[in-house]
Amino acid sequence: MIWFFVFVAALLAVLFGLYWWWSERIKAEIAEGVEIEWAHFQKNEPEFLDGLSEQQFREIYARVHTPRFPRYALGAFATFLVSLPVTLGLLSALMWGAEKIGMTPEPIEVADRLLLDDGKLRFFQDAPPEAALYYIEDLAGFYYFFGVIIVWLIIVAIFMRRYHSRRPGYLRDEILRAKE
Repeated sequence: MIWFFVFVAALLAVLFGLYWWWSERIKAEIAEGVEIEWAHFQKNEPEFLDGLSEQQFREIYARVHTPRFPRYALGAFATFLVSLPVTLGLLSALMWGAEKIGMTPEPIEVADRLLLDDGKLRFFQDAPPEAALYYIEDLAGFYYFFGVIIVWLIIVAIFMRRYHSRRPGYLRDEILRAKE
């Protein structure tokens, strides 16, 4: 388990480093675009910017034009990786509790029901009864698989809800909103 955490920490460090490098390049491009837009507005529509300082305009322009998806995608991915051991631990505890209160059938009982009179499984023609036990014991993997997928979908839903609720408008709309 410790190697999982080491791998996840290294992977996240690399991803956050790449994101930082990318965002610095984007900030430089946005600074260049701000200069052009500020000059354009000052020349063509100076009354539109009345009551707005250049610093406020820079902040609004950066909020409108900075790509937001990579930050949210990286946050969702990091949350998923960090929550994976907790998710698997909770699913294991849930399966253990279900076994203790008798909610899961014993593999031998299920294998006995699936065997025909000649000792072969209905869905496996050449399988001995021991194979049925191994197959049925591994059915818990089904619950782990879909449990992890459900947690992943919940994390993505939370991040995408936040992503869309904080979406800025167009530059002109944001300037008008800031001037109110």
